[in-house]
Amino acid sequence: MDKIGVGYASVTDIEKKYVMDALDSQRLSQGKYVAKFEKMFANMHGHKYGVMCNSGTSALHLAILALKEKYNWEDDAEILVPAITFIATSNSVLHAGLKPVFVDVDIKSYNMDPDEIEKHITEKTRCIIPVHCFGMPCEMDRISEIAKKHNLRIIEDCAEAHFAKINGKTVGSFSDIMACSTYVAHTLTTGVGGVMCTSDTELSGMLRSLVAHGRACTCERCIASDGNQVCPKRLKTDMDRRFTFVRLGYSYRVGELEGALGLGQLERVDEIMGARHKNADYLIKGLEPLEKYIQLPRHPENIEHTYMMFPILVKSESPKSKNEIVKYLESKNIETRPMLPLLNQPIYKEIFGDIEKDYPNAEYIDNNGFYIGCHHGLGKDELDREIEALTEILTGGGYSYLK
Repeated sequence: MDKIGVGYASVTDIEKKYVMDALDSQRLSQGKYVAKFEKMFANMHGHKYGVMCNSGTSALHLAILALKEKYNWEDDAEILVPAITFIATSNSVLHAGLKPVFVDVDIKSYNMDPDEIEKHITEKTRCIIPVHCFGMPCEMDRISEIAKKHNLRIIEDCAEAHFAKINGKTVGSFSDIMACSTYVAHTLTTGVGGVMCTSDTELSGMLRSLVAHGRACTCERCIASDGNQVCPKRLKTDMDRRFTFVRLGYSYRVGELEGALGLGQLERVDEIMGARHKNADYLIKGLEPLEKYIQLPRHPENIEHTYMMFPILVKSESPKSKNEIVKYLESKNIETRPMLPLLNQPIYKEIFGDIEKDYPNAEYIDNNGFYIGCHHGLGKDELDREIEALTEILTGGGYSYLK
């Protein structure tokens, strides 16, 4: 029986055509495909500028560093992050030399709870990083109001929520900088990669500099050029601006193959997202009889969820524990993963101490949450297998495996 995985990378003739064109052009470093992808991705998320990099983690790291430079944040500045997220979010704060301060999450949405934010704001707080977990948008209107009240910047972590919307407005557009991942199993993939988006011209230049060793030249034309033209700005100084470095930067760039893949994926957004929505709706309908035992990823009508994965929270009324359910699903060749446990990670217990108990909703999710796949690579047969397996274990038919 084939395994039902939680992620899926779909590569069609469109992506292959662009990748082959990039190979035939013999330009593998950043060029026209990266430039087109950056512009198109940014515009689709309500921003003027996009800067592609090698991962969503790098995108978060550079977003923090750019804001730190622009607003002169101190090294002991604090950034608010949710107590449920992939570890890259808070790691990026640490790598930037700043302090992550955790905020408990809403038990229904799994996102940062706006009601919990202000109790964690101090005179050292400089920024909020809301994470749209599992494809479910945060309450950005409320978070934006709090940020404005306390003069805080916002970085939206949209790694799991490409193209999600709130009242028709795309996630990412509520922030100073949007950070996104395009890793292989994400909604939209470039194999490896990430994207930073902003409408601030100064921040855009900083991000483009930081991603390429801190170089002075941040002109989009240099990236989009076919190599046969000389940028008129390049030699206006004594030293070629491409090889003049004005800040400590990083080698976080990607090449044309990633850009070509990404451009092809963007042209298929409606197809990809349509399939995910259809699959999630099918799972929710099929699992409705089990809602006494498990929490399903429902959302308000004004929200457009993108279902990067299908999160399930085991309720106290369930006859089986999370571990029993997960073991049974895995025995049926249905992949499961924990719902982004963070504060109980060994390295974080070493750094921050045993603080998970201070975040009761996050602690409950850590102990009782997991997710399965609902991606665009699944058909009705695979979805039925997921529904049947959960029904078996929660209504008695799957007990024999556990005896």
